Amino acid sequence: MLHVEATLHLGTFRLDVSFRTEHRRVVLFGPSGAGKSLTLQCVAGFAVPERGHIEIDGTVLFDSATRTNIPPWQRRVGLVLQAYTLFPHLTVAENVAYGLAPVWKGREPVRVATLLAAVGLEGYMDRMPSQLSGGQRQRVALAQALATDPRILALDEPFSAVDAPVRERLRRDLLELLDAFRVPLLFVTHDFGEAYLLGETVVILSAGRVVQVGSPEEVARHPRTATVARLVGAANVLEGEVLDSQDGWVVLRAGPLTLRTGGPALPRGARVPVCVRPEDVQILPEGPPWPRARVTRVLTRHGAATVVLSVQGLALEASVAPAPPLGASVGVRVPDGAAQVLEPDDEEGGGRP
Repeated sequence: MLHVEATLHLGTFRLDVSFRTEHRRVVLFGPSGAGKSLTLQCVAGFAVPERGHIEIDGTVLFDSATRTNIPPWQRRVGLVLQAYTLFPHLTVAENVAYGLAPVWKGREPVRVATLLAAVGLEGYMDRMPSQLSGGQRQRVALAQALATDPRILALDEPFSAVDAPVRERLRRDLLELLDAFRVPLLFVTHDFGEAYLLGETVVILSAGRVVQVGSPEEVARHPRTATVARLVGAANVLEGEVLDSQDGWVVLRAGPLTLRTGGPALPRGARVPVCVRPEDVQILPEGPPWPRARVTRVLTRHGAATVVLSVQGLALEASVAPAPPLGASVGVRVPDGAAQVLEPDDEEGGGRP
């Protein structure tokens, strides 16, 4: 169980976060400057909240009410950062052995060999960090973090400096390590694909606040606000006008589109933000009763395409395969239930750290 409540001012930036989860893989996700790394630093003990409570599996690391503040070196938080943090003058084995928990005293070589084997670096014990690739350095950093017998691994965008194929392998290997060592994870990223893969719980931050918490599937399909919708890839955020509400359905007009979605009744004439995921936009042959659209851009990737449509002046993205040609005139439809009414964004913000 991970329970975090932290309020902290850093210059003009205000961090005010609160979340609790029973899941063992937790991802802090959001744009740059949202407060993700600062939240992780509060958990690790390198930043001290003005008030709050931090607890992992029943162990209280920080509590402002009782003046509890366990120092970082006693928290057993295995930290891996984006920047390489290995000691350049020590070998791979010496880097890993440096942080070994006292319980391994007298058995250091065996434990170091076990950890390096776990991260796929058998035979690298005598190499220097300067002789390693970026991916190999981060594998050593993972072994170094595991050497402390951590109660949680805290990883701050650790794979962003390596190229895409290496990043994919490191993600898969990390999941295997978590299972093998049965250690919880707190992971920071601004990549929702990474959050979706690694997280059981995703905590979405914006401007120093938690704006949504849920499973990756939940936040992807049901973003709470327009900010969250854009962050998780629901690119079509529209302004809708409520035409009718009855029998659990809300009918809205968004430009030339008429949308029907489930939800509580809303007052007729109200203007509300609405999101539609690109994969829910259907492209049909041109003609009634569908609104007419023109294809203004086609972006192809991995056999699928994102098509940008102009629907009587309204810009709309659709994910389709195969893609219609650029400049084609088509019909467009959003199935009933595909649109989602969003809550207004919180106008208050914490600035940037």
